[in-house]
Amino acid sequence: MKLLDQYRKLHIFLQQHEQQPGLPALALAMHCSERNMRNLLAKMQAQGWLSWQAGRGRGHHSQLQLLQSPDSLALDHLSHLLARGDLEQAFASLDGNQRQQLASRLPDYLGMPDSASRSLRMPLFRSVESLDPLKVHGRLEAHLARQIFSRLMTFDHQQNALRPAIAHHWESEKNATVWHFWLRPGLSFHDGRELGVEDVKASILRLRDEPAIYQRLYHHLLHIETGPSLRVSFYLAHADHLWPHCLATANSSIVPRQRAADFDRFPVGSGAFRIIRNNPYQLTLQAFKDYYRERPLLDEIDLWMLPPPSGPSGFDLQFGHAHQDSTKKHSIVGAESGCTYIICNSARSLFKTAEQRLALADWLAPETLFDPEERSRKPASGLLAIWKHRVAKKPRCSSFKAGHKLRMVSGQTQEILSLAQAVKQRLEAAGFIVNWTSLPFDQLMAREWVKDADLVVAREVMHDDQDFGCFEWFSADSVFRRWMPAAALKSLNADLMKIKAQADSKRRMTAYARIGKRLVQEAWMIPISHENQLVSIAPHVAGVRMTPFGFVSFNELWLRH
Repeated sequence: MKLLDQYRKLHIFLQQHEQQPGLPALALAMHCSERNMRNLLAKMQAQGWLSWQAGRGRGHHSQLQLLQSPDSLALDHLSHLLARGDLEQAFASLDGNQRQQLASRLPDYLGMPDSASRSLRMPLFRSVESLDPLKVHGRLEAHLARQIFSRLMTFDHQQNALRPAIAHHWESEKNATVWHFWLRPGLSFHDGRELGVEDVKASILRLRDEPAIYQRLYHHLLHIETGPSLRVSFYLAHADHLWPHCLATANSSIVPRQRAADFDRFPVGSGAFRIIRNNPYQLTLQAFKDYYRERPLLDEIDLWMLPPPSGPSGFDLQFGHAHQDSTKKHSIVGAESGCTYIICNSARSLFKTAEQRLALADWLAPETLFDPEERSRKPASGLLAIWKHRVAKKPRCSSFKAGHKLRMVSGQTQEILSLAQAVKQRLEAAGFIVNWTSLPFDQLMAREWVKDADLVVAREVMHDDQDFGCFEWFSADSVFRRWMPAAALKSLNADLMKIKAQADSKRRMTAYARIGKRLVQEAWMIPISHENQLVSIAPHVAGVRMTPFGFVSFNELWLRH
């Protein structure tokens, strides 16, 4: 860019003179010697930016003609950087308005790179938060953690069963209070360090000992013992048949004992992909050649952070990019496992009793908030789509006293914003004065707003393991638990303790359904909708498979050339 900046300065100087001022004047304007000025002109001519012919002999002036405008050259340079995928350098020299203009052109460069490359570019419409498994909360971050890190166990959605991962075998004893896992030999992290039993021990103890939203899931871990044959043994305070399921979650990913200060942005794992670039504009993952399982089918996944669409984009995920006029791109629809729901603060006088909360649930019946035929969601009468625990009854008139002030909080995803706007309008129709705050993901998870809020519009998207997903939902440090009175919370925890002691998954699911029924019928949680995820797939992308979690493993993707 330095030569281009010099050309821009030269262009401005020459625009101020009707005739070519001569080499001495050019050198003076560019603050260099005449010899250096000749070198600059020769370099610019070699680039095809100008035509310059030195004067020969006394009285013969040099001939200089500018062939390109600095703006067109700058645009060509930026286009070259974008085509190469170097977004950070492309944006570096621009001001805020120029960055906005360039960001609007990014989709034009999302197409498939050259035919010799096994690289896929995908758009993202929000930034990526911390990728440290301890701090992973969002669905996007959890998915990325699964690509970057490995875990002792994995859950096979197609078989609906746990499968070994970096642990090749596991077993329990003493009524599921002791669990033994044996690691595969020859495991390594992305930086070449060996992954051993001490890394596993340190990773899980960190989840138990450091504050995080899922810390409660590890509280009953008494100690960890490492032994011969790469054995790791977990000793628990009580029976827990869900412990192997817990060790398959994104949070239970194995991290190195020694981590750099920028581990949040550049984590080192042992998964199928390693991070080679992470900046405000893009996140690039490269296939890890020493991955313990089959090699990914792609060499790179390049995620570009694009401005969110001003209106409904129609798709939650886009695998690759195809222009709008493409007739070969296709889409698939998948039902997510989870729910969008409303929680009201039972510490407030308006919502202290179940009758008061149920009155709110009826006033906010799904049919009053969105069209039941809407493609992206369907009305909910339970926390899971398979549960039918209470159908809200739309009242003819409001039973609430007008003038009450409510503070409502939501996230900022497109689907949450549209639903929260409908909730706000419906509450205002009942006479409430609603102060609605939408918070970015990091502030939403910080929970500093909880003590002052009256309502929150929330969304739970569970991972593929629905059994443990239900336990995690009802057990973690969720907002609905913070707003439940102590007696109700004690009863819920007792039921969850019994579930962990139950070895049969079907019986656990029946027990979850009873908990869900109580939570809905007492309006601790007010179900609104079950979301469908719409995925757009470019014609050159293959291997996309929908799951209840909504994402496909990146190492299954491949390209049709």
